[in-house]
Amino acid sequence: MEDLKGMIKSRVNVSGVTASVAAALVVESAQKVFDEFFGLEPQLVRVLYLKNRTLTVSVSGAPVAQEVKKNETQLLEKIRIATADPTIERIRYLL
Repeated sequence: MEDLKGMIKSRVNVSGVTASVAAALVVESAQKVFDEFFGLEPQLVRVLYLKNRTLTVSVSGAPVAQEVKKNETQLLEKIRIATADPTIERIRYLL
């Protein structure tokens, strides 16, 4: 008979909760990176979710979208370091 800890761990892995929690932590850390990057205007970019190695963000306007696109490589590197997740490949932005 399995111990309770093993059964709980097994159920959590099967249900996909682990992946959801990891994605939520990535979103939180990425939001901090964007807040640092844009300085005094923290709500210019809101990180929405992580799916299929793509970080989706909402931007307040076209100039902000251009800044995100122009600095995508630098932002991705900072996000990868902050989240310890090297699998994030791109940033998708929504106006």
